Amino acid sequence: MKPQLLKISPPSDYSFNTFVQEDDYFKTPWHYHPEVEIVFVRESIGEKYIGSSIREFKPGDLTMIGSYVPHFYRNDPEYYEEKPSLKARSLVFHFTEEFLGKEFLNSPENRKVKELFDNAKRGIEFGSGISNRLRGQFESLVEKSNMDRLLAFLSIINELSKTDDFIFLTSDPVQLTNSQDSDRIKAVFEYVMENFRSDIKLNEAASLANMSESAFSRYFKKRTRKTFSSFLTEVRIEHACKLLQKDQFSVSEISYESGFNNLSNFNRQFKSVKKATPLNYRSRFLN
Repeated sequence: MKPQLLKISPPSDYSFNTFVQEDDYFKTPWHYHPEVEIVFVRESIGEKYIGSSIREFKPGDLTMIGSYVPHFYRNDPEYYEEKPSLKARSLVFHFTEEFLGKEFLNSPENRKVKELFDNAKRGIEFGSGISNRLRGQFESLVEKSNMDRLLAFLSIINELSKTDDFIFLTSDPVQLTNSQDSDRIKAVFEYVMENFRSDIKLNEAASLANMSESAFSRYFKKRTRKTFSSFLTEVRIEHACKLLQKDQFSVSEISYESGFNNLSNFNRQFKSVKKATPLNYRSRFLN
């Protein structure tokens, strides 16, 4: 299933879009666009597909989706049966990262906002605490205009940038904390991305960083908050997800194409990361 590129026309008199979505079910197809998107679900239940993740949504669900990340909201089956009592309602906001000018994110005050926009490329699901706290602000925002509208939106962005009440929806290979880390781990990162289909050993990665295995293991986990083996597994699983979203290869073929030399191990690791078997993941994407 190939995502569609959607063109979102910005309003001529505002720097960002607000859209009140209300229908029998959410009708937008599997798609992506250059704008960042915030979705606040007011009513209905179903599953949301963000990048390689599949998560349930319900009223109060608050998600931020980065630029060019494929996504799709699918309601539960009863919403497609023309039942008048069921409605799908949400508030959707679209904006570019530079919606207030190219220098907006480069100011010292906006460091956390820039980090939020960068993190959105992994898909962010916010917790019920921050969602409930901001619900009134989301609801009132669509009624505002001019500077009041902009200030209200910036207030929401500010709150989202400060909270730690969230989870990432897709795996991220590595988070570097400074230029020294970038220089040291870059070779390891590039090596893994080019060779994850092969049997990569810890000592190979350690040698690229000019460290012993034990020193590298401690260093990598401290900088990335994950072990090297879990990082390697996530890279392989993310690649497998891309292949599973197409109906071209068998699960066994995808297993070996993604660097797993044992099908049962692939199934076990995939379910551990994605909370679904490869077959179940594929069927939910392709149905």
